[in-house]
Amino acid sequence: MTIAGWAAAALVASAAPAAEAPSLSAWHGSWAGEGEAFGRPATATLDIAPDAAGATTLSYRLNVAGTPPLSYTANATYAFDPKGRVNGKWTDSTGRTRMIGGGVNAAKWWTHWGSADVEIGRSTYALEGDGTLVVSDSVLQDDGSWRVFAMLRYVRKRR
Repeated sequence: MTIAGWAAAALVASAAPAAEAPSLSAWHGSWAGEGEAFGRPATATLDIAPDAAGATTLSYRLNVAGTPPLSYTANATYAFDPKGRVNGKWTDSTGRTRMIGGGVNAAKWWTHWGSADVEIGRSTYALEGDGTLVVSDSVLQDDGSWRVFAMLRYVRKRR
């Protein structure tokens, strides 16, 4: 083999493996959660699944105990842009639609949503080692801090 051949072979051998495309598949499934929302006990379900176009859909149902009881539903679609960022749209039972941007790593999926004229929020979906999914929702305060308004712990539903 020539020196040029050895150099080319060394370059191919030392090239970093192709990065795996980002995915939300670790979160796919049906989940049941308990925790707190708006300072009161709450239960919720999440159904997260792939769609035919390669995006991920999320269907959310929240029930908050107390007087008056509160029910909230939402549906969202998430997809990755060419740079691996999460983009999507969240539509809820109050009639609001929020654009979403965010990211994902091996155990955490995060989104930022809303707009300055209404509210800016963030949601995190953290997978713990035991398979529990912890979802935290916060809104940006005028002083720049974040106020958590919901935190629930989910387990996968058995089929």
